[in-house]
Amino acid sequence: MKIVNLSQREEDWLDWRRKGVTATDAAILLNRSPYKTRWRLWAEKTGYAREVDLSLNPLVRRGIENEDAARRAFEEKYDDMLLPACVESVQYPLMRASLDGLRDNGEPVELKSPSATVWEDVCAEKANSKAYQLYYPQVQHQLLVTGAKQGWLVFYFEGQIQEFPILRDEAMIQEILAEAKKFWQQVVDKKEPDKDPERDLYIPQGEEVNRWIAAAEEYRLYDAEIQELKQRLSELQERQKPHLDTMKSLMGEYFHADYCGVMVTRYKAAGRVDYKKLLADKASGVKPEDVDQYREKSSERCRVTVTGSVKPRYIVDEDVLAPLDDLPEEVETFYW
Repeated sequence: MKIVNLSQREEDWLDWRRKGVTATDAAILLNRSPYKTRWRLWAEKTGYAREVDLSLNPLVRRGIENEDAARRAFEEKYDDMLLPACVESVQYPLMRASLDGLRDNGEPVELKSPSATVWEDVCAEKANSKAYQLYYPQVQHQLLVTGAKQGWLVFYFEGQIQEFPILRDEAMIQEILAEAKKFWQQVVDKKEPDKDPERDLYIPQGEEVNRWIAAAEEYRLYDAEIQELKQRLSELQERQKPHLDTMKSLMGEYFHADYCGVMVTRYKAAGRVDYKKLLADKASGVKPEDVDQYREKSSERCRVTVTGSVKPRYIVDEDVLAPLDDLPEEVETFYW
């Protein structure tokens, strides 16, 4: 194990992480991460796409804010000192890790500050919890880098810790190493991994570029006009509302009226049922995920957002952006 003199979350630390495979990448390479795909990781490592800024993410902020307290809680319980450290494998320099803590005996410690819901699941399900299963490969990667026989996964919540000693899993370590080597060759060759159509970004190629641009320009034109009409409609509805209030006031206790071309019907709607709370209070043996087996077949929906720029938010590859260089950011609207 080689210790690298870097301060975590500084620019040189970010650059160091981009130039290797880190412990947080392990779950992604094993297709266990719900947060990022192999293609997205490749895009960030090659500079094809900009990394998502997670500094404002509440979960990430909670982890950063509670890291020192979590470290102290572990140190007090085990009468040990945890050293935050950036480390590389001597045998495989590509493999690296930013450790929340390194014990005096060389064991890595990974600290997590989960939400109340995740904390409850960890306490109840232990090694079978989703959080444990998600972060298990991260600890195995750290064991690969450090060469230690045991590592620690520690969950901290409001002064309490739930810690799990984790032994080396040689089968997983070899799988992580093999996938890392394969992935990094794709980074070096700038060869895209297969995309996940449900999670990765569609980017038009070849003749699809011009077809997409033409359709998008027309869509943006109509959207701009729709927004103007919505604004006008909102203004008219605001001006109309006082007159409805007058008629409702005149009706008093009546629920129905039909006079001078206006029919008014008042009714009472039942409040929404908080099924999650109902399950928690009345059906202790039933978990929210158990409801999924009674859920009807899902249907496809489409949400469209017209952004303030013709360029994608995170894609920075020059070849992808070139066809968009001469397009106007705003469209002129007109009525016909």
